[in-house]
Amino acid sequence: MKPPAWIAQLASEGRVAYSRLNQDGEQILAQLRALRLVTIGSHNSRRIVVIIDKPGFAQWLHGAYPAPEEPPVAGRRASNIARAGHSKAGTATHAAQPVLMRWFSPDPQAPWAALTRRCGIVGTTTAHIDTLELPANWTLLTIENWEPFLELEYAPQEGDIVAIYTGGNIAGAALQMLAALEPPPARAIHFGDYDWSGLAIYQRIRAALPQIELYVPDDIDALFRQFAGHNLLAGQPPMVARAGDPAEVRQVIALIAQHNAGLEQEIVLAPPL
Repeated sequence: MKPPAWIAQLASEGRVAYSRLNQDGEQILAQLRALRLVTIGSHNSRRIVVIIDKPGFAQWLHGAYPAPEEPPVAGRRASNIARAGHSKAGTATHAAQPVLMRWFSPDPQAPWAALTRRCGIVGTTTAHIDTLELPANWTLLTIENWEPFLELEYAPQEGDIVAIYTGGNIAGAALQMLAALEPPPARAIHFGDYDWSGLAIYQRIRAALPQIELYVPDDIDALFRQFAGHNLLAGQPPMVARAGDPAEVRQVIALIAQHNAGLEQEIVLAPPL
């Protein structure tokens, strides 16, 4: 049996607002106070319940609400179901994430590039990073949206080009995988939307891959004048340029602010690698 929400918060944070007690909360609270496991205090003029005997409270919690049995199916989402009643009850529901790629190589026999020509895309999971067998000289290209990703076509003269589909905001496990790739890319580029969300996605990737560049085409000013859309910014929190931002980021921020509009990457030709 799961503990009430206020008990769960009390266990994780050591305190909980008195107002969060449910219908049976007064009875449980009386028991806990009688056992001298909690007390009632105040914080910002609000009554709160505070644990005063952590080991004793942990022992009481284990006895009153035993941990659920192990689920018959292994996996994080199955554990979430057993623990909380639904699969998305964790901050990260998947330990392994899919990684979709398009791989281009000057070597026609390169296996991942040959599979890309044959199948359109190739894929692995973050748990199988060692299967990539990256060459010494390669370029990483992260792509935010599906259509530009599928339209990519490169015939590199030297060095492989590995395009990774992020599907918008890339999963944390996939981002950690990219940061851990060996050998690291000789060059890394991000190609995404030119709006507040697109910039936020790039900055998140750059926090893990400091060397990654934001691709901004030479005709970005003309593209904003012709094709920028005001509705793209709806619901997107604006951002301001920071001292450590690359020149390309400051340029895009200025264009978004100037036009009060964003530009979708589908109207922009892919980086000419």
